[in-house]
Amino acid sequence: MERALKRSSRELREEIRQAACSGDVQRVEQLVAMDSRSVRHLMGMTHVTDDRTRATACAGIGIASDYYPELMDSVIRRLLSSMSDESGSNGLTAPQVLEAIARKNPELLLPVVPKLVKLAADDNLHDGIADTICVIVHSLPGKVGRIMGERLQKRVDEGRCCDDDDL
Repeated sequence: MERALKRSSRELREEIRQAACSGDVQRVEQLVAMDSRSVRHLMGMTHVTDDRTRATACAGIGIASDYYPELMDSVIRRLLSSMSDESGSNGLTAPQVLEAIARKNPELLLPVVPKLVKLAADDNLHDGIADTICVIVHSLPGKVGRIMGERLQKRVDEGRCCDDDDL
C-alpha cells in the first residue's frame, strides 16, 4: 500500500526538475520532505548552467540537510572529493552547494573546515569556499578557530608541524 503512494524515480526527477527550473523552493521543500531520493536529483541539477535552477537546487540540498542530516555526510564527502585535484571531476559548483548546507546547518560542515581551507588554494574555488567558510564562522562564533587550533595542536603533537620542508 505504501509503495503505491511513492513516486517512481522518473516521476520524482521530473517533479524536482520542474520545481527547480521554475525557482519554486517551496515545492522543492515539499518533495524533499517526502522522499530522500530527491537529494540525488537535486545534486544532478547543481551542474546546470541556468543560475536560477542551480540556485534552487542548491537551496533544496540545504533544506534536505534539515530532513536528512545523516545523508549530508555522504553528500559533503562527495562535494569535497569533486573539488580535489585528484578527482578529475568538475567541482566548480560544489562551493555553492556547501554554502547552501552551511546556511541551514553549519555544524555539518564544521569538521571539514580544515579541508575547505586547503581546497581554497585553488583560484577557481577560492571565492565560493571563502563564502561558505564565512557563513560557518558567523553562524558558529569561535568554533572554527577552536577546530583549527585543535587540528594544529594535533600536528604539533605528532611532530608534523613546521618541518623544514614546509618552510
